[in-house]
Amino acid sequence: MTQPAAPPEPPIPTAAHSVEGAPDFQPGVTANFKNVTVRPWRQSTAVLAVMAQMLFVVAAVANLYLASVDLKVMGLLDGRDFAAIEREAQGADGLYGLILGVGSLAGVFLLVWFHRVWTSDRSDHSLYTRGTGLAIGGWFIPFANFVLGPLALRDLMWGTEHASPRARPGRPAATPRLVIAFWIVIGVNVVLVVLGRGTQGGLQQPESLDALMSALRTSLTYEAVAGLSGAAGSVVAILIIRQVMRYTRR
Repeated sequence: MTQPAAPPEPPIPTAAHSVEGAPDFQPGVTANFKNVTVRPWRQSTAVLAVMAQMLFVVAAVANLYLASVDLKVMGLLDGRDFAAIEREAQGADGLYGLILGVGSLAGVFLLVWFHRVWTSDRSDHSLYTRGTGLAIGGWFIPFANFVLGPLALRDLMWGTEHASPRARPGRPAATPRLVIAFWIVIGVNVVLVVLGRGTQGGLQQPESLDALMSALRTSLTYEAVAGLSGAAGSVVAILIIRQVMRYTRR
């Protein structure tokens, strides 16, 4: 993957701002000359970060448990214990709802926290390559969010790192590894969704019992891998939050 270069400093700054012990920067103007409404740092942002991390922990554990259930059902298929398979499937149905609910709530907390940090005075906004509207709204654009979401995370990590009192000399230029990991997890999930849909025909209209069993094994394999990928995504999200909060610590 070609690493994008850091955007240039905007030539027309707004009001100057300096954080004691941190590099001087001009807040409120992005690299593409979009204005960011800058707000003083609020300690409640740290509370949002903790709550988001807790929800991602729950989501990770639920995904791992779901993966273990899928593997257990695959073992039951070999013995053709259909009564046990039905019991496990019913339990997994409730778990899907839990994962969806917790994951959605974690996403809400993540975006609220993201917006707080994005518009705070503890980030160098000149490293942003988009305005606030696209940084937040990009997560809700189908298909495009695969690119826009991670790019917004990259900008946030660049900006908070450069504004940190512990920042390394120079401006960040390489995409953070955690953002690349986040991209990989999203890509894996997209592929698994496509592959999972490909098995639906064999489950709905099987040609024989053996064909049904084979389709079930394939579907459960994809679900188990998706559970592991979902857990990995939660861990990466937690690490990103923790890294950004370290940059903003004063």
